[in-house]
Amino acid sequence: MRSVIVAASLCFASPALAGYDSVYTDFILDKCQRVTPETSGEDGESSGVFECKGYGKYVVTFVEGDLRSFVTFGTESADHCSFHQTFGGFNSVGNKIEWRRKDSKPIATILRWTVSYDPENSEKTKTWLVVTKLEPDQSCHMGYVEGATPNANEKARALADAQASGFSCATSKPIFIANAGTNTENVASGGCPQ
Repeated sequence: MRSVIVAASLCFASPALAGYDSVYTDFILDKCQRVTPETSGEDGESSGVFECKGYGKYVVTFVEGDLRSFVTFGTESADHCSFHQTFGGFNSVGNKIEWRRKDSKPIATILRWTVSYDPENSEKTKTWLVVTKLEPDQSCHMGYVEGATPNANEKARALADAQASGFSCATSKPIFIANAGTNTENVASGGCPQ
């Protein structure tokens, strides 16, 4: 997957544009409905699909397997690009979803993921804020902001506000915002099915 790298020094921390705001929902698997039976692989790790209440009419679908997470927003989630998007390393997701809105309509979500970056030591982790574009009947990762970047939350919001309207799940490539020296090659994996 080819990605555009945006320098962290860009001024993404400007005040919110008029009409943009955020609302938050909890994302706690114990409060979600499991929609597939629990299965275990050879390594004993469980996998499954969960549906959770999101914001308004949005359903949040969470899939876990092979110690990796996938999260979609909306209905018919198996057809969404985000159903196939995750990180290369083992990962898990946070328990709070930020819904970025324009004129009270959700345009993107921001969710913190914890990702292992050392195949030899899964204890070595980084966090990434995943900005997911919301389209009618579609959701896809439009950006990744390294959690250790100064003002990471503000940069993720600014990315959503500035890019969501022109970002196409079918043709656009996700944007990376990271500290200098952070290798973003092969951080994320998957994409829209062809």
